[in-house]
Amino acid sequence: MNSMAELIDHIKAEGHLLHHDPKAVMDNLKGKFHEFIVNIEVEGKGTKTAFILVVDSTFHGKELSHEEKVQIGNQLKDVLKTLDLVALTIVPGGTLFFILANFLKLNKYIIPSAFLKKS
Repeated sequence: MNSMAELIDHIKAEGHLLHHDPKAVMDNLKGKFHEFIVNIEVEGKGTKTAFILVVDSTFHGKELSHEEKVQIGNQLKDVLKTLDLVALTIVPGGTLFFILANFLKLNKYIIPSAFLKKS
């Protein structure tokens, strides 16, 4: 094998490369990236709303309703899940944890609500 083209042909012949259309793969990546950005915006809006409720309650003496307390609690859980995921990406073996969590169907416990797939 003297050239890159021969190497690629050899790898394809062995069946190691997927035979996908590069344009379709790129369109899929763009769609997933757009979905990720939308989910980040949803989490940001939810966090901002919860933060405003906490500030109003703390500094302005506003009494929170039960629904507002539940909303703040759920948003705090989502923020902590996000921080946990960031920490796991840094820790060696974090990828193995993600694979294991996906296999064991633990996504609802470790992924923020905006990132869960709606069924």
